[in-house]
This record gives sequence, structure tokens and C-alpha cells, in this order.
Amino acid sequence: MQNTQVDLSIIVVAWNVKELCDECFRAIAKSTDTLVKEILFVDNGSVDGTADYVEATFPEVILIRSPTNLGFIRANNLAYKQARGKYILMLNSDAFVFEETLQVSVDFMEQHPEAGVMGGRLIGRDGVLQPSARYFPTPFKSFLNQIGLLGKIPFVGVLDDLTWDHQTVRECDWVVGCYLLTRKDIIDRMGYFLREDFFMYNDDNDLCYRIKQLGYKTYYVPTDVIHLGGATAKKNMGKVSKRGTQVVKLQLESQLIYYRKNYHIGTALSSVFSCSCLIFFLCSSCFLLVKTPMMTVSRT
Repeated sequence: MQNTQVDLSIIVVAWNVKELCDECFRAIAKSTDTLVKEILFVDNGSVDGTADYVEATFPEVILIRSPTNLGFIRANNLAYKQARGKYILMLNSDAFVFEETLQVSVDFMEQHPEAGVMGGRLIGRDGVLQPSARYFPTPFKSFLNQIGLLGKIPFVGVLDDLTWDHQTVRECDWVVGCYLLTRKDIIDRMGYFLREDFFMYNDDNDLCYRIKQLGYKTYYVPTDVIHLGGATAKKNMGKVSKRGTQVVKLQLESQLIYYRKNYHIGTALSSVFSCSCLIFFLCSSCFLLVKTPMMTVSRT
């Protein structure tokens, strides 16, 4: 396929989730699309045999072995360097496409040259809708969200709106990186894919923000994708532990980077103040008196 024009490059990154990778790749194999596609899989230093299993079970997958966990962002960038498709799809290992999803997605981009990014309708296994067409965060919104007051103060917008039917195409600010389709020529023009200042989190809204700055639009398209991460994240975040606190810390650090890179200095400073208060509260409540080493973590 070296000399063949590739329509779609699918990038999957995973760490110690062999069963999820199996389901993810089997779902892609069942796709009824007519696209020329490639799957680039970065195994982020798994120790559960994920890489060997994928190599033996899915020989069509381009396997990239990392001896260590590079983090979600750097691993995606590593795969992007080998991608040859006209379109680039970020797909989480815990996100499973339906038979028509890939074709509907690429067809939409082909028919809408103003679209720089598109995402699908994210649902759990139970069919429950997850946030799929999102609004850009601001420091004040993030702070209100952390303390449970977002949506309860007049004149302050929300991050998500699940009240509409989600059966129609809608322009939005950003879509979730578990299923995010964009154009390779836009990424090449920007000079890089995901911002490596992040370890994980906020890479998707940052990417959508940068692409919007170039004059392109982001669209939600009602084609279904099963995503397990919404429920998993909520479950893990509910645990008061060093591990759970580190995940929160990563989220907050990513927010700071996002605001610093994309907003003016006054906004960045206000976000630092807000998030510093939150970090202080979390550290105090969990009695973290010493610095905990960075854990090896996967977004899925």
C-alpha cells in the first residue's frame, strides 16, 4: 500500500488494555466503508502482552512499540509521523465504531470543505448519550465546574448541552478526542499535531481551537460511536486516593497549559489562581505531604 493513496489514517494509542484493543480493531474490521485506510497502533509500553497480541491477531495493523509510556499526546504524535491518509482519525482503544461510522464521517468531510474537524455521537454500551458537541472551556467555567456551580449562575454558559436531540448536524466548538476526524493538510500547515506541553487531557479542545483559528469549522455529526471512557473516568475520579488525585492534578495542569497557550496573560493568571486553590484543597484533603512520582497512566 506504499504507493496507494490512503483515504484515512486511524491512530490508536493504548496501555495495558488488550481486551479493549481487540474489540476496537474488530469493530473497524466490520466497517462497511469503501475507504483505503491504515491503522497505526502505538503500544505505550504495555506489560500485559497487548503489543504481541495485536501483532499476531491483526496483521494489517501498523504496530509501533514504545518501550516506555510516552503519554497519550506524544504517542499520537509518534504515529502521526507515519500517517499517510488524507484524513486523520484519533480513536481511543475504548471507542468502537459501527459498520457505517467511518464512511459517514469521511463523506461528511468530503462534502463540507469548510469543516476542519468532525466528531460523532458518543454513547455508552447502554445507549446513554455522552457529551459530544462541546463548548470551549474558560477559566471561570472550569472553576465553577470544579465546585459544582456551573449552569447555576445566570449569564455564564455551560461546557455541554445534552438537551437537544443530537439527531442533526451541528456546528460546535470542539469534539472529544476519543473519536476526532481532521484533515492532514491542515495539521501539516500548522506544523504539528498535538501540543506536547500536555501529558494528557485538553489536547482535543486545543486542537479544535487551533484549527478554528485558521478559519475552519468543527462539526458534530450524528453517527454513533460507543465510548466506554465516560463512565470509567467518573468511576475512577470518585476514588479519593493518590492515584485519583494525580489524575485530577494532570487535568488541572493541562487546563493551565491550554489557557496559557490560547488566551491572553490576564486570563492565564486568573486560571492559575483558580486552579492553585483547587490543587491546594485536593492536596490538603488527601494529606499529600510529599510529592508523589508521576504515575504511568493511560487516558483510557
